[in-house]
Amino acid sequence: MKVLAAAFSAAIAAAGISALAAGAASPATPKTVTFHLVEKQVGSNFVDNPPRQGFRSPPLMGDQFVITSDVQTRGGAHAGSLNATCTVSRGGVHGTGPCYGFFSFKGGQLMGIAALSFGNVTRVAIVGGTGVYQGVTGNVISVSRGQNSPYSDDTFRLLIP
Repeated sequence: MKVLAAAFSAAIAAAGISALAAGAASPATPKTVTFHLVEKQVGSNFVDNPPRQGFRSPPLMGDQFVITSDVQTRGGAHAGSLNATCTVSRGGVHGTGPCYGFFSFKGGQLMGIAALSFGNVTRVAIVGGTGVYQGVTGNVISVSRGQNSPYSDDTFRLLIP
């Protein structure tokens, strides 16, 4: 986490210095930062809302998923956490719906929105942040290591204003 925070802080500082040096004559060029982290799911819950169809059936409209993960560096050091909720808006085997969540890191949070999918890849749009992540946008591509694995490999691509 210290490496992530330091790299991110350095990138923000560099962007800030560039903006100050450019002055009002031209707009600052956004900086892009890419880094990799590992999610380890530590909790999840399926909320089977009425009409209840049971846990072995495809979800129906209105069912929900709640997920919490620890976020680590590739070396296993703690980097932060992820908390998300998904609501099924189109039920069935290939159901979908919106997922809302936030990554908590030292210095602030990144807010994300994704489409619920039951595949191995989740694409998250980073729509903003708090603290040192204020104004940051971008995306995260999260690739599951397998159906029975609690781990996903996340690639963050952030645009720093």
